[in-house]
Amino acid sequence: MTKPWDYLIVTAANDRQAKAYDFQIRQRQETGEIPQVRNCLVITDTDGRRIGSGGSTLHCLWSVLGRERPSAGPGSFDEAEAILSDLRILIVHAGGDSRRLPAYSHCGKMFVPLPAKGRSLLATTLFDRLVPAFLTLPESHPGQVVVASGDALLLFEDSAVKLNRPGITALGSFASANEAANHGVFCSNEDGAVRRFLQKPTPHAQVAAGAVNDDGEAILDLGVMSCDAAAAVRLMRAFYDTGSEAAGKPALSLKTQARAAMFSHGIDLYREICCALGTDTTLDDYVDGVRRAGSTLDSQLLEEWFGTLRQIPFNIDVLPRCRFLHFGTTRQLVTSGLALRAEDSGRSAPASLILNSDIRSEIVGDQVWIEGCSVGDALTLEGFNAVVGVDVVKPLRLREGACLDVSVGFSRKGERVWFLRYYDIDDAFKGSAEEGGTFCGVTLQKWLSAMGAVAADIWPPEVPVPSQTLWNARVFPALQEHQEFREWLWLLDIESATKEQRIRFLEADRYASSEIALLVDQAEFHARRSRISEAWGRRGNLEAASQPRTHAVDH
Repeated sequence: MTKPWDYLIVTAANDRQAKAYDFQIRQRQETGEIPQVRNCLVITDTDGRRIGSGGSTLHCLWSVLGRERPSAGPGSFDEAEAILSDLRILIVHAGGDSRRLPAYSHCGKMFVPLPAKGRSLLATTLFDRLVPAFLTLPESHPGQVVVASGDALLLFEDSAVKLNRPGITALGSFASANEAANHGVFCSNEDGAVRRFLQKPTPHAQVAAGAVNDDGEAILDLGVMSCDAAAAVRLMRAFYDTGSEAAGKPALSLKTQARAAMFSHGIDLYREICCALGTDTTLDDYVDGVRRAGSTLDSQLLEEWFGTLRQIPFNIDVLPRCRFLHFGTTRQLVTSGLALRAEDSGRSAPASLILNSDIRSEIVGDQVWIEGCSVGDALTLEGFNAVVGVDVVKPLRLREGACLDVSVGFSRKGERVWFLRYYDIDDAFKGSAEEGGTFCGVTLQKWLSAMGAVAADIWPPEVPVPSQTLWNARVFPALQEHQEFREWLWLLDIESATKEQRIRFLEADRYASSEIALLVDQAEFHARRSRISEAWGRRGNLEAASQPRTHAVDH
């Protein structure tokens, strides 16, 4: 009989995100949707500072050991291994800001709504599609720690997975060298032993390392790895020391240099750790790979880590069939959402995907995402649109690529307001104005000029010029009433704005997306979807026989 999971851990970037995650997970525990887990935890990065996926993994292991031996933590590495040998732990990394997904930046990518598969008492999210699949992974022993990325949906057959080799076993699938260039890549032997791990290598670098087969394919990293207790403790040995309990300190504590590196640069699971693994990896390969991936850590420190990490056996299990669906950007939200609906139904993708919404009028549009909306009048979308949280009480038309989301929250003064965001589907919220970052389809510099504004009008003085992005630009007005969003639709075509409109904008109470992520009322966000779904359900039962629906709708 397969041992249940002792811990499901979801990582968060900060206390605000952790609180939102915890609320969602507790709801699922209360409705019995994750019964195979004994403990569900949300763990933030140490001291609320970004420490990288590797640093976060270490912090999660330390947190579990502290819970299992609450007096002072494990007294030695041997004791830590003994503790982990009796546990199954799933760690899902979900601590990103979701900057490229503004409509859901407050709830994080892990809880972005998705089409449902099967029945659920709650609105389905990426968490509900992803985590149950991880929980079906086969057991390994002694002990098991599975580390997975929570920013993409993997569609795979769990029955094909084999995780019974000693050390670390990662999951991979074949992909073209061009596709693999944006991910991790494995060079492996026929027996599954990994020779080298390459982080985001160019196609040329893949060929040079012997990673590309005769069909022009490489083994792509799927972002899921399972390690036994011995491997987990070997990983900790690279970064932890045995301290002195007599001095009142935990028996194991982060090495001084490792702590400094974690807080100054972050320790990335793939860059600083996986690049050190593999039977053929040399110190020069490791340092070169880490440098190419963007790290500036001291070479002497890397050499110290390499000496310990390279002793961990590293294997790859190549899955015969696997699909990646990314939901990291608004465009991916549309394309991957429609692809998922097609995957579930076995039919071609629908023209529009409608989730958690009440539809009482015609919707015209192709390649569109509509979520958390109440549509009581005609909605015309010209293609590749995302509309979130909007009440349509009069006809509404959006140009191709235009996106609109409305969410309720609290102003800087604590007053209840509606936040309006309007943007183009391909706007890069991460790109700085200096680097050509865009807003509503034009560069931020051009947008400022058309508005008759200067940088100081939309960026606080503490934001340095190289960091001035759409993410921290105060360009989104706070509204007193929901329907005021119509008065601001001109912002989607800034060059047509009148002088009066530009003056009104500059005088308005405006917010950055980074602020809105903190100020959205999370409880109301979810309550709105419940109210809409219930209203649709009551009316849908009455109308189903006489008014067939032509869109894919999930509630």
